[in-house]
Amino acid sequence: MVVLSLRKVLLKSIILIVFIISSTFSGLIPAVHASSSLVTVTSTNTPDGKTQLQITNNPSNTFDVSSLTLQIKNGNFKSFTLENGWIGKKTSPDTITFFASNPVKPGDLITITISTDQLTPDLVWSAFDLNNNQISTGEIGAPAIPTNQSQNTNQPQNTNQPPPPPPINPGILGTSSFRIIPSTPAPGFDVRVVGQSFASSTPLDLYIGNQKIDTFSSGSDGNFVITTTIPQNQQPGSVDFILKDQTNNQKTFTTTIEQAPPSRTITNRVIPLTVNVDPVLHPGDTGIINGTTDPGNTITISILDSTGTSITTFTATADKNGNYAISQTIPNDRPFGKYTVEVSDGQRQVTKDYTVVSTHQISISTSQQRYDPGQTIIINGTAISNQPVSIAITDPTGNQVYAKDVNVTSNGNITTSYQIDNAAITGTYVITASQGSDSVSLYVGVGVNPVARLIATLDKLNYQITDKPVLSISAPPASTLNFVIVDPSDQEKFSDTIPIGSNGFATYSFNLTSYTPGIYAAVITRGNDKVVNNFSVGLQTGCGQISLRTVKSTYSPGDDMLIFGNANPDCIIQLALTDPNGQQIKSEQTFVDKVGIFSAFDFRIPSDGVPGIWRLDATSGIDHKSLDINVRSQTLMTLQLDKNPPIYSNGELVQISGSGVGHEVGVIINILGAGNSTLDTLNIQSTNRGDYSTEWLVPTSFSAGTYTIEVKSIAGKITTPITIQ
Repeated sequence: MVVLSLRKVLLKSIILIVFIISSTFSGLIPAVHASSSLVTVTSTNTPDGKTQLQITNNPSNTFDVSSLTLQIKNGNFKSFTLENGWIGKKTSPDTITFFASNPVKPGDLITITISTDQLTPDLVWSAFDLNNNQISTGEIGAPAIPTNQSQNTNQPQNTNQPPPPPPINPGILGTSSFRIIPSTPAPGFDVRVVGQSFASSTPLDLYIGNQKIDTFSSGSDGNFVITTTIPQNQQPGSVDFILKDQTNNQKTFTTTIEQAPPSRTITNRVIPLTVNVDPVLHPGDTGIINGTTDPGNTITISILDSTGTSITTFTATADKNGNYAISQTIPNDRPFGKYTVEVSDGQRQVTKDYTVVSTHQISISTSQQRYDPGQTIIINGTAISNQPVSIAITDPTGNQVYAKDVNVTSNGNITTSYQIDNAAITGTYVITASQGSDSVSLYVGVGVNPVARLIATLDKLNYQITDKPVLSISAPPASTLNFVIVDPSDQEKFSDTIPIGSNGFATYSFNLTSYTPGIYAAVITRGNDKVVNNFSVGLQTGCGQISLRTVKSTYSPGDDMLIFGNANPDCIIQLALTDPNGQQIKSEQTFVDKVGIFSAFDFRIPSDGVPGIWRLDATSGIDHKSLDINVRSQTLMTLQLDKNPPIYSNGELVQISGSGVGHEVGVIINILGAGNSTLDTLNIQSTNRGDYSTEWLVPTSFSAGTYTIEVKSIAGKITTPITIQ
């Protein structure tokens, strides 16, 4: 269970449109609730599997409730719905932080609806005032009690029965299909039988009516192309070609057997069999395969991968001049590399090669995939020359730990480095490189091997109806994603599935021709993983009077910023952060939603940011608003124990606390013996104010003497002596 900490208030989206995974309850089930003298939180479980929380700021309280954190015990959050201008951020699978643009006054209340993977979630909550001071805390609900234990577990079982024979898997599937080429053959003539989407390597029997004429097996990919002969005694007329598998499933192709001609017609006009295809294609491209053969001839076109395995098959018929042409769309999940087009007319065969390459102009790599805390990640790559590339690194919780614009040399090379902190969180980190609308991602592991994560980014924020948005996706290789677009009225506008190739990447685009102006959400899911990209269609600048706020007015280097405000609905705003030297640190677009709220969560004071007055600007056409931000020097680390002098006995608890270690970062506490040897280690997380506290039990095995307590974080290191008597 993850220890509850005071999470920073972050949010990637303004108004989340949530898709609730439903489960059914019979009637409303009231949950046990906890309250304090200042804030009361109650919960009710609804029939559709949601939990409705009512947060009441009691009239006796003298503070407004400005934010709230929820942590679920032994479970995960799925989604949430807010009201009255509240916004929220899922900061880990089991923790959500909510922030109020309109704080709850004493005597008022707010309702939050959440969805979890628990029928009756056990939640720990904390409420905070405008200065981020904790007002109240409590716990709601209780762990689920297992029910419906299995019955009659002591019944004797007959172990002398022979095991049932293994089932025979069907070879013919619901999606299976086949056809005969030519489609109207004559007795004694050869035909090609082409099949697709059968079970892999399964035996099949081919019949004409009740007469079996061939037996064969499908390929490893479930497809096949065979040649067989129509029996000489087959009577002309309508017949059924029937394919049967070993479980007697069958597929039927109905056609007509023509009268056999008295003799075969010999033509003096012979046209060579040829094939042409573009030498280079990209995933999502539509390529043309064309060529020549004898007029009226039906040919089979197969696409082979680099190992020579057929991955798809088409047929085409030449026109009266001997020309044929088909189009093929390169799937988004098609691996990069060399492919071959193979064309056959039953007697002749020709081939042509082509290559599938990435559409990205950016390429990045690291020297290794796994690092340890304290090591340095060296990032190298290539991009369009003389244009800056933005490099960002996010940790396993989604927090951005590094961001920098890197110059590209005239040769198109880029390089930068990032030193991992000694107290860094272990897990998979994501390195993202962006140049213009092009973006690529790379995974590295800190302390563990990296695991592919679901990442999806759109090439722009605001589109016109003539645009085709491009979605760049990184996900576990060979997976399938669900894609849904939600319109401004919270209705499903479009849905599709997106296959991911063996390289773990895909590019997907869609049309906007039927979209009306407004804000939409592109939702990509895979199991419990979900990414939401909000985008707008047809919004303009000119938002009228702009109000601009941040969570606090004073920041330290390395602090994240939550920016929000109000303006006229459905318009575009440009946000920019500038340091005291006039250097613009970051600029990005956002939009005002349909209720007039905008926000941004990707701004951060750099760790090497200079102290002084910084400026935050919000601009939309001729409308503008500025806000001064005070950046102070880095706070010094502190460390204190609960006794002075620090003398303890074996088996006694030592209270360790301090500040200035960094906001919501990993903190390592080492107990050092002689020669600075590490005897014990504690790993904890600091609060969003940079404070930390924990307890250490003095082992009974420790000998009397002087030891050292060492505290390390991204802010540095501090030590203090301790005496064991």
